[in-house]
Amino acid sequence: MGKQGQISRDNLLQWIENYRWMVETIEEARRPVAKVDNSSYMRAKTAMYGIEATLPKASGGTSDPVFAEVQCRVYSLNYRIKEYEQKIAEVQKRISHVVGDREVEVLHRLLVGDSMRVIGKHMRLSSTPIIRTRDCIVKQMMMRA
Repeated sequence: MGKQGQISRDNLLQWIENYRWMVETIEEARRPVAKVDNSSYMRAKTAMYGIEATLPKASGGTSDPVFAEVQCRVYSLNYRIKEYEQKIAEVQKRISHVVGDREVEVLHRLLVGDSMRVIGKHMRLSSTPIIRTRDCIVKQMMMRA
């Protein structure tokens, strides 16, 4: 994003084209994160009863390389997820600004990941009018933001 939250036309176009895989990446990344948060990898269990409760407790961090890798990946995934969520939210905020039946159809097909060729085949148009329509969509989304 540019100054004061302004988005360039090229960024918006890229986010529309990448929309589908960003959503899928978020869905995929959230599964392991949720699993790790609820597993024993995040916190060591401390015995409350029995002979184990009387034993000295470990202090400091862990030297387990697997634990360190899990923490690194969770942080990396959370950072990427937040970045993708911001981009997706920006596109979603602008969807309602698109007017025209052809434009709305092309936009929704782009968001589900259809290629220009597939969209053109579905609408019985060559790629040139589809590209012009896509450019019109981006223009509408930029003007009304």
